[in-house]
Amino acid sequence: MAFNSYGFVLVFLPVTVLAYWIWARLCPGRGRLILLIAASLFFYAFAARGALVLLLASITLNFLGSRLILASSGKARHAWLSAGVSANILLLLYFKYSGFLLANMGLVSMSSPLRDIILPLGISFFTFQQIAFLVDTARARIGPAHPLTYGASILFFPTILAGPITYYREFAPQAEADPDRGLIGTHVGVGAILLALGLFKKVVIGDSLALWVDPLFAAAGAGQEMGMLLAWSMAVGYLLQLYFDFSGYSDMALGCARMVGIRLPLNFFSPMRVTSIIDWWRRWHMSLGRFVGDYIFQPLALPLTRWAMRRRLGRWPVHILSVLVPTFIAMFIVGAWHGGNWTFMVFGLLHAFFMVVAEGWRFLRRKSRRKTVSRGAKIAGNLATLSAVLITMIPFRAPDMATTMHLWEAMIGLGNAGAPVVWGALPGLGATGYGLMMLLAAAIVFLLPNSAQFLGKFDPALAWAAWRGQARPCLNLSFAPRLAWTIPLGVLFFLGLAFISRGSGGFVYAGY
Repeated sequence: MAFNSYGFVLVFLPVTVLAYWIWARLCPGRGRLILLIAASLFFYAFAARGALVLLLASITLNFLGSRLILASSGKARHAWLSAGVSANILLLLYFKYSGFLLANMGLVSMSSPLRDIILPLGISFFTFQQIAFLVDTARARIGPAHPLTYGASILFFPTILAGPITYYREFAPQAEADPDRGLIGTHVGVGAILLALGLFKKVVIGDSLALWVDPLFAAAGAGQEMGMLLAWSMAVGYLLQLYFDFSGYSDMALGCARMVGIRLPLNFFSPMRVTSIIDWWRRWHMSLGRFVGDYIFQPLALPLTRWAMRRRLGRWPVHILSVLVPTFIAMFIVGAWHGGNWTFMVFGLLHAFFMVVAEGWRFLRRKSRRKTVSRGAKIAGNLATLSAVLITMIPFRAPDMATTMHLWEAMIGLGNAGAPVVWGALPGLGATGYGLMMLLAAAIVFLLPNSAQFLGKFDPALAWAAWRGQARPCLNLSFAPRLAWTIPLGVLFFLGLAFISRGSGGFVYAGY
């Protein structure tokens, strides 16, 4: 059962929300979490029944591991933490990379069933959340977790399949607090608007762009020659498709959680309105970037910094060891996290390289007297950042490295500029329709507020104050409970429902 399905939008979600608030009114306390757990188990079983036992076993063992960590101290605590984190990582490595590694070591053929081990849905997200839980327990950032709260935090249906990665210390206080009955209407209303906006983004814009993008990448994979303009337009089209697919999911996740009174962390915040690749990763898949920063970058950077400082290595060597090396490793892991394929490894290496260059440039200019950045410099930074991102979109989307190289060659003018493209086989008005769809999508991205900004008066996400006022849109529209907004939002929701019947693909990140 996907967010973009009639069963979820019209049956599962309304029934779950209604039952939750009835239970919350009749039986205050943690009891209502039983309903959330039951609903989430039903939701996950409907989407991935075969992985349910694995999920429950993972939750149980990590909960027991946290109790062992709490009951120990010193080296014993560190040993239990290391064992728990290692078990989670090994589980993730087995399902995501064992086939890839075996095939590349020549131990199995590329067509062997062992090459394509079925990946349990959401395994990356619930594994990362539990690693964070164990580490926070060992660091005494959280105390003993209640079984119901812990189970609900991992199983929570808005986040179980594709995030955002939410820490237990963020979820627990909200889930255990008695809900304010006077805010039920606000929670449900804000959640419904986020759901409508996300559904429209995904099925009307994202899925429509896919009708052009998917056949074009399939043609490239089949060896069809591509000209420079077409190759760049494919990269732009896919970036916009992924943008609306992922931001649509993120909005729907925020909305579903808000309907039961839970605020989630932001996962997407206008990443195309940035001036550096550093900012890009602050606003794209924000919860993944935050997790990598908290639990990979910092544990690498701190000991390297101490080592370099003790040896008085100098300004640049210290910066290289304390920032650039951990940044490169962390960004490569972000890329490789997407799956066992050389295309994702290359995607990670490219972003690691771009991030290291950006961090080095920022360090070089740190003592610059010029504090303000001109409008021209901002535009240049935005174009440079988006160009770098578009280059990395090719390996992210292409099925293999041969197709990636084929398209990169076309992007630098080595392709056949006059190669025919069978636009008649594509939807709408062919090339004209594709161009108009991209223009519409780009206008929404650069001119309108994002969903969180539109609902900024209602604290749409955790730590919203830190993001309020950033990435200001050209048209500063904000929601107010008036009829003037009810009608257009109703139209967007109706269009989202109507386009589901056309056929809607799965969310891109739900497979990771």
